[in-house]
Amino acid sequence: MSKKISVIIPCYNVENYIDRCAKSIVNQTIGIQNLEVIFVNDASTDHTLNKLQEWESRYPDDIMVITYDENLRQGGARNIGLQYASCEYIGFVDSDDWIEIDMYETLLQPMEQDNYDRVLGKFVRSKAENESMPDSKNREDKKYIFSESNGIYFCDISDYGNVGEAGSICTGLYKRDIIVDNNVFFPENIAYEDNYWGAVLQMYLKDTYVVDKVVYHYFVNENSTVTSRNAMHHFDRLAIEVGILEEYKARGGCELYKEYLEWRFIHMYYINTMYIMFTRFDYIPDIFNDMKDTVLSYFPRFRDNKLIKEREIGRKELLLRLLDFPEHLSMDDLERVKYAYLKSLYA
Repeated sequence: MSKKISVIIPCYNVENYIDRCAKSIVNQTIGIQNLEVIFVNDASTDHTLNKLQEWESRYPDDIMVITYDENLRQGGARNIGLQYASCEYIGFVDSDDWIEIDMYETLLQPMEQDNYDRVLGKFVRSKAENESMPDSKNREDKKYIFSESNGIYFCDISDYGNVGEAGSICTGLYKRDIIVDNNVFFPENIAYEDNYWGAVLQMYLKDTYVVDKVVYHYFVNENSTVTSRNAMHHFDRLAIEVGILEEYKARGGCELYKEYLEWRFIHMYYINTMYIMFTRFDYIPDIFNDMKDTVLSYFPRFRDNKLIKEREIGRKELLLRLLDFPEHLSMDDLERVKYAYLKSLYA
């Protein structure tokens, strides 16, 4: 019997978490015999590799461990995993997270039944395995068929249901051929690589099924890349969002996604980064004016975008007004904005 799903897990210095992650994968109700589990050891300096090799020795027909000496971060590790993946479907798991025991059975059933390009589940943020789960009895699964123009599909998912959270690539199952045939790979040596990958992939998805059920546990790790304070890698997201715009231009997707891309850039490049700047830094990095110049160079008439008018309301308007000032802002100006913004957040 041929295996159905390649599961790619990048691993870097996760000796304290990898057993929990691996256990949740090998015990899947779909059966380990249906999974090709690819652990990619991303130049770990602790005992991660030893633990991975132990799992490989226990499941030699189902687990492979790829290791190398140069740290490529998650994007590079996932790309290496994709080179080895041979199954019809691809899944991703982060090595400090864990999955529900029926995750891949839950995702595969609609994938095979209706031949979807992508099936998504939901995630919760968890600190421990024994935390209570959201009630999935009143599920509202969603089917989406996307419009196509010149080989590019416009992917607009407006409602993810009512259980858990959405937005992580790790809660999904994807057709391998769509990824490989369209050269949708991750940027390497940079954080927020999943933002890029998900945005580029959506150009080639004709449909998606969203299962309104929690299948994935995102570990709340205070020392993780995403949550760390005063870390300049948070601003890798700026290069990622510019890269997404340029990739859409290169692949012919700009016209179909024009309004959406403008809204996304304002939201992801600017508003979300300002939030990070004001909440995860003890000082204000001197990057605002460069950000502002970049936004206006791409989208000088962003105020005309109806998506921005509809979605960026309330306290976000304070940040949008900064883009309307003709002059550059001083650090004292930004300190005053930060105070007003944080006051509005916690009012």
